Amino acid sequence: MKTIKKEDKLYIQTFREIRSYIIRHGLKPGDLLPTELEMSQTLGVSRNVLREAIKSMELMGMVQACPGRGTEVKEFSLDFVFQNVLFFNVAGEDKPVHEMFGIRRMLELSYMRQAFYVLGEEDIQQLRECVRRMHESADDDLAFTCADRDFHTTLFRPLGNGVLNSLMEAIWAVDEGFELEKKSPHLVSSIPKHEAIVDALAAYDYRAFAKAMEIHFSSGKYVKPDSFEEYDS
Repeated sequence: MKTIKKEDKLYIQTFREIRSYIIRHGLKPGDLLPTELEMSQTLGVSRNVLREAIKSMELMGMVQACPGRGTEVKEFSLDFVFQNVLFFNVAGEDKPVHEMFGIRRMLELSYMRQAFYVLGEEDIQQLRECVRRMHESADDDLAFTCADRDFHTTLFRPLGNGVLNSLMEAIWAVDEGFELEKKSPHLVSSIPKHEAIVDALAAYDYRAFAKAMEIHFSSGKYVKPDSFEEYDS
């Protein structure tokens, strides 16, 4: 570690220097950082500044304070990072949430061709199971939303794109509780659209699959910021 220059907020500089230390020394999950005394002396900052930086790293899921041991490096997770970034950027604001829906729409439509060619029979069965759960949870908004989320994450998980999967999980983490009362009357109306997607996959018909996906994303929250209504086409 190198001494911090007092040009920016000290805890931010300290955060960056500790992060660089982890990378330079190839620390792995479970490895310990130097002690508070060692780091504060090396960086030339107070323990309060150091603790503020460490706390920020904990909130980002990068490290974890372990009583009796010290501060250890945690396994990096994009899920944690994306969910925190989206949460703090959209909290209490409708516009960013609807912009996020648009991003999800573009992501799924952009990757649907790749997904079509890698989805197998087992994946299609899992998708049918998600649709069955939607039918069963028609009166349970949270359970329905969970089945809906599982449907869409199942569509793209076989691609093995960790960043895409993490971003979609983060978007769903925000979506699940957003305007649930307004969404509630329209949730069941989306079931036939999900069924059309599965049927096209089972028939190995890309044109039908692409059309079903486009129809699904051509109504409701994806096209009108003040509406959750589902349209037939």
